[in-house]
Amino acid sequence: MGQAQRSDAGSVPRNRAEYAVERRRKQSGTGSRTGSARGKSARDNISVIYGGGSQKRAGSGAHRSARNGKESASRRSADRDGLENLDLWEISRESDDTRMMRLADREQVRPVQRSARSRPYPDRRYTGNPRPVNSVKRRRARKRRLNLYRLFVFLMIGVCLILIYQTTGAVYRMLHSTKPSGGRGIVEVMSEKTEANRIQPPEIMVDYLEPNDFSRPGTELRKIKSVFVHYTANPGTSAAQNRSYFANLATTQERSASAHFIIGYEGELIQCIPLEEQAYAVATRNEDSVSIECCYVDENGEFTQETYDTLVHTLAWLTQEYHLSVDDILRHYDCGGKKCPIYYVEHEEAWEKLLADVENYKPEKP
Repeated sequence: MGQAQRSDAGSVPRNRAEYAVERRRKQSGTGSRTGSARGKSARDNISVIYGGGSQKRAGSGAHRSARNGKESASRRSADRDGLENLDLWEISRESDDTRMMRLADREQVRPVQRSARSRPYPDRRYTGNPRPVNSVKRRRARKRRLNLYRLFVFLMIGVCLILIYQTTGAVYRMLHSTKPSGGRGIVEVMSEKTEANRIQPPEIMVDYLEPNDFSRPGTELRKIKSVFVHYTANPGTSAAQNRSYFANLATTQERSASAHFIIGYEGELIQCIPLEEQAYAVATRNEDSVSIECCYVDENGEFTQETYDTLVHTLAWLTQEYHLSVDDILRHYDCGGKKCPIYYVEHEEAWEKLLADVENYKPEKP
């Protein structure tokens, strides 16, 4: 006890922590009781932090020299921690702040707790959160699926290109192959069949009217939707005579009238106006229709067989050329109510037979 008191009173501090305490005590007032008490309490706290290290330091020099290098290293580390904790403790005591004192006490005890903490399983290692590993696996799996999908698409495109190439080659060889019998290709054969089934125009005598305001106005006919059938209303007159009547209207100017075609009672066919121009035949449909005037002999307006045959042929040819159907063949009566042609207005069954003959018309074989 006597030695410990003398050491506290005038001996040189044994380590850095005690030296720091002595320096603060001298700065605050050498020899005052308050400073001595603070230094003593500080040394007591150092003893607590070091786990009874002050009692061991108070021992003889022989006991300290008996420690190995490992304990010396531990002591130096503890001294550094104790010095830092001592600073915190001194600041808290000087400011008389209860919160700072609690903080200093907590910091003093924490190194002891950390040093006392031991790892129960030293070989076990923390591997981290497993979620990032799973995310990497999912991304890799998604990338593999995407690569497989792209490969599949490329393969399908390649197969399609090969099929198209083979099909094109087969069609080309089929079109340009020659038959052993006739030596003609399939294109030539198909052309001949199409030409054989195609309706050729009837024999037409082209005799256009001179342009005038009463029979040939020269107005453009942009489209053809219908074909109208008329009769001349003048029994026993020929196609040439009716053509002359249309031409004389430019002089007489008594009315406006004309037609694209005139069929005589002997079957002759005269074209008075080009198919690219309008005729004065149906007032409300001149801009999109073609008109055919038919001559007759009987008073009832029935056509001769020659007129009928030429009319059927002409109607079949026009519907083919302008992609029309039999429903597009009309009487003048169907647009305006005029009884023209009178025989086919009064005999509906004759008109239906005419349309059926046009639909079933077959070109004559040469």
